[in-house]
Amino acid sequence: MPSLAVARAANAAWNPSYTPVGVFVGGTSGIGQGIAEAFARHTKGNAHIFIVGRNRAAATAILARLDKPPAGTPELTREFLHCDLSLIGNAKRTAATIIARFPRVNVVFLTAGEISLKGVDVSEEGVDRQMSALYYSKWAFIDALRVGLRAAAGAGEDARVAAVHTAGRGGPIDLEDLGLMKSMRGGMAGVRKLLPQLASYQDLMAEGFAERDTNISFMHNFPGTVDTPLLRKSPSAALRAVHYVRFLLFPTLMFRAMSISDCGEYQLYGLLQARPGASRAGGDGEDIGMGGEGDVHWGEGRELLWAHSEKVVGAVVV
Repeated sequence: MPSLAVARAANAAWNPSYTPVGVFVGGTSGIGQGIAEAFARHTKGNAHIFIVGRNRAAATAILARLDKPPAGTPELTREFLHCDLSLIGNAKRTAATIIARFPRVNVVFLTAGEISLKGVDVSEEGVDRQMSALYYSKWAFIDALRVGLRAAAGAGEDARVAAVHTAGRGGPIDLEDLGLMKSMRGGMAGVRKLLPQLASYQDLMAEGFAERDTNISFMHNFPGTVDTPLLRKSPSAALRAVHYVRFLLFPTLMFRAMSISDCGEYQLYGLLQARPGASRAGGDGEDIGMGGEGDVHWGEGRELLWAHSEKVVGAVVV
């Protein structure tokens, strides 16, 4: 595992000959904020940056603090795009806006998704809102940006995607419950089935896209414990309460938690080191290998989940 100094040095050595376009979905706080700041820092401000999320005030403050390009540099984009990913259509519209502005996209980092104990909450799209934010809208965002990623790769530029969840914590997926609606309605027993499957969904998403675009990097990352406001922003009052007593409830875990800034360095490191294809990274940006070991249905699950995701996302017309 690389030290923080090694990660910083590797990131500092990145010197693209073009002006990269970075899209940070969920970049208004926490891990997304950390990597957006690292991206701006190591491009010396010479980058087009979109922060996608729901909190305009937070995004505006982050954008104002990002490293600025040298004097005389042509005008660069520093923009917040409002997008509630509990609806797949919002992801599609926002991605289309980016592609209309920039036909080449180099870095896409998705951290959006909130933790809730609300249970099933089906939207007007016929999809559970939490599943949309955690999976379907990520899938839709990546799918809609692929044309820009392909153009970047074809021009010899970076073309890299990372989705944050819990890489390395997955388990077999239930092929009779694609979409996880049965698990979500199954109480605590369902939750225990839900969490490892959600992790595997992110693995299979990366693998599915990598099969279809072999010269683009698709990652699933697990940064580990990072001191972020995720619980404080949860719609569940119980989880918001946990945020304020987290050091009492989990002292060892929290005192070892990584800062947002250090996490950004490590995650950018992992993203820049990834080769084309599918991969997974841990908290230090290190490659942790691929999922599905010992699961004889993994390949079948990948194809069935891809077809399911295509159907759900494709059914939402914008």
